[in-house]
Amino acid sequence: MTAADFYGTWVGWKGSSLTFQPEHRAVVKKLDGQEFAFDDAWRMSGPGSWRLLKPGAYRGGNTVGDGWVIQVKASSGSRAVKEDPVAEGAGPASEINPDDVASRTEPPPGKAEWDIGVTRSKKGELRLFFLTSDPDVRDTYYLTRKK
Repeated sequence: MTAADFYGTWVGWKGSSLTFQPEHRAVVKKLDGQEFAFDDAWRMSGPGSWRLLKPGAYRGGNTVGDGWVIQVKASSGSRAVKEDPVAEGAGPASEINPDDVASRTEPPPGKAEWDIGVTRSKKGELRLFFLTSDPDVRDTYYLTRKK
């Protein structure tokens, strides 16, 4: 895989998206926090950067598996995203249950990071994912390429 394989916008749960651009630029939109940060109920929108790590290069623990990993760092472009994600159009199906988080209105941190795993669907299409909540009861947050 190369960085160019990921260029474009990837959409997730309830209007979230992540756009990968050349020169390692990224834009996050309403992206929920990874792992315990998901439970803090914020959604971040803003500019960022990304880098692709080959299998075996990721050293961040077992949060995304042992394949290709995309590390994303972003800064909050606004203090908070006040929209109710339940009222918006849903993105592709995810294993996140919207009933678990009815409203995500807390202000995001100034900066956040995600370690995003890369996998393939049964049809061979790339899928991106990260894990949310407590490590003992995690959910998988999928992002799929916008058509």
